[in-house]
Amino acid sequence: MRRLFQNNYSALSNVSFRRRASERAKEYSSDIPQIKSGTADSISSPQGENYEQVKKANLPSKGKKIKSPLERGFRGVFYMFILLLLSSTLKAQNLQIYQQEAAENNPELKASFNRYLSELESRPQVGSLPDSEVAFAYFISPIETRVGPQRARISVTQMFPWFGSLSEKRSVSEANAKAQFEQFQEQRNRIFYQMEMIWSDLFELKQQIRIAEENLSIIKTLLEVSLSRYENGLTSQVDVLRAQIEQEDLKTQIELLKDNRDLMIERFNELRNVEESSEVVIPDNLTTSMTTKDRDELRSTIREQNPNLNKLRYREEASKEMVSLADRDGKPSFGIGFDYIATGERSDVANLPDNGKDAFVARVSFKIPLFRNKYNAKVQQAELNLNSVQQDIITLENKLETDLLTALRDRNDAQRRFNLYDTKQIQRVEQAINIMMESYSSDASDFEEILRLQRKLLEYQLKRIQASADLYVANSYINYLSGVNNISENEINY
Repeated sequence: MRRLFQNNYSALSNVSFRRRASERAKEYSSDIPQIKSGTADSISSPQGENYEQVKKANLPSKGKKIKSPLERGFRGVFYMFILLLLSSTLKAQNLQIYQQEAAENNPELKASFNRYLSELESRPQVGSLPDSEVAFAYFISPIETRVGPQRARISVTQMFPWFGSLSEKRSVSEANAKAQFEQFQEQRNRIFYQMEMIWSDLFELKQQIRIAEENLSIIKTLLEVSLSRYENGLTSQVDVLRAQIEQEDLKTQIELLKDNRDLMIERFNELRNVEESSEVVIPDNLTTSMTTKDRDELRSTIREQNPNLNKLRYREEASKEMVSLADRDGKPSFGIGFDYIATGERSDVANLPDNGKDAFVARVSFKIPLFRNKYNAKVQQAELNLNSVQQDIITLENKLETDLLTALRDRNDAQRRFNLYDTKQIQRVEQAINIMMESYSSDASDFEEILRLQRKLLEYQLKRIQASADLYVANSYINYLSGVNNISENEINY
């Protein structure tokens, strides 16, 4: 699944410990409540009457049960457990807080949402009647009529498209706006998935640094043992040199891991749109909600909720309306108009009826589409676009199903690998190292074999961490395909 977004930060892909970064999480510290029981002996300088009052206040009453030290200790342990549980919950919520921060601040998401708002504004534009036309004419040479000379004309005209054209244009605009909102959903879910990938990378690198430092401590102990044996003439200087070589290699690898961690944190903060140096608290464990749905249920959920698929469906809906709209564009449009003509009075005829009476004219006009080639081509174009979108839907459905099967395979593989290293391989190598270390302290066991097993232990520990991170990413990708983080328009607070 990482390959789908590898181009976003491929500069780290060639490092020996994979492109991972992590940061030591700050420990959540809380004061454990201490239970104090007061006694009369705790009052060092009683004075007068106050002494008896304080003494009575500190002495247990007859009806009050005295808690034993075991009970007080149990209560302290209980409080500590509650604090640790709350601390773990807060750490588990860190990623959700960071994702919400990215949803509110990420400029890419804001731009996508503004495009959606912009698309909404097209509905009142395309769904309105054409603008009315008003014309004014002045007769330079007045036209003489029976009732007087015509001097000026004012005309008003309103055109109307074929019946149903405006409602179809509004439907096309609404479908395009919904498709743009699904595009916004897709970008939001993708950013969330990218953050979860980097989150797993940071966790993995944090654990890699911890394990490398632990192994560095073990190598240091081996170096001290080999030096002691060399000084006593029990081994050659080669063992000392080998331990020093391993020690320097681990130090170099640890520095590389820390550099990768810093780079990953910058990438994570870039998605949050905060300062590059802003603190990122990484948990000690990766926790994710594993879906219990089977493959068929997941396939059905993806087909219903995947934003990319829904976007294409809205495009299909808009294309269907465009086919009908293209056909209506080939129908006649008509208009109605009104003219007012200002007429002057005649002075050469006395008592002329309606002398100087202004004229009023009502008009009806038609726009007849005689040249059919362009309208037929427009209908054909809309039908081809519809067919193209329908084929895109089939292609995407097939691709999403393949991606789902791949993600399920990766998740099962990661779970198997984690179980293998966690319950079998690591324990066996540790047991072998302990046996050989005891032998090396007392006789001339093969020091090179100890180093080889130590490297093997380090390899298995890293693979266990990698399996845990891969399991987390595979499940995150399934959630990404399923549109788990989809929201409605009312939940957006831009």
